[in-house]
Amino acid sequence: MSLRIPRAPGRLALPIERYWDGAPCPHAHLFGRVELAAREDGLELTASLPHQPVPRIPAAPRGARVADLWEYDVVECFLVGAGGRYLEVELGAGGHFLVLSFSAPRVRSDSHEALRPPLDFSSDAAGWRARMLLGRSLVPPGITALNAFVIASGAHLAYGSLPGPTLDFHQPARFPHAREQLLGEP
Repeated sequence: MSLRIPRAPGRLALPIERYWDGAPCPHAHLFGRVELAAREDGLELTASLPHQPVPRIPAAPRGARVADLWEYDVVECFLVGAGGRYLEVELGAGGHFLVLSFSAPRVRSDSHEALRPPLDFSSDAAGWRARMLLGRSLVPPGITALNAFVIASGAHLAYGSLPGPTLDFHQPARFPHAREQLLGEP
């Protein structure tokens, strides 16, 4: 079965509640969530995560692009397009972001260093939430698969588990199948 990213106001919800290899995670404070909605002008991505006991947040202004954001508390979403190209989007616990494009697994084609996307960030007693609009020029055409991840408190969780003896998020051929709802499709 294929996941479907619906047109807004609908949303595809991806709860991230298991370790990267599929093992159960007993720690609810690590459970994150990604939501995706298709819009005419792009793809809306929302990420949320509870506050961590010892937060890892970079010393950068809110809304800034932070290289190596995966070294901090972050929720990630990978979007795979036709032909195997994919986009990695990271939203961090301090309102930071990182967007990277790949032409093949671990073959970076663009670091999007000049990108300044619309980014909304909020935080309350329960945790934080970040929302970003990915313009159509960023989204790989013909989405075929996706996955979502949490990196926090030294743990690595995944929506769709990934096989292998070591942690490797860059396995797009093993991500859950997905597609974007087309304009006019019920």
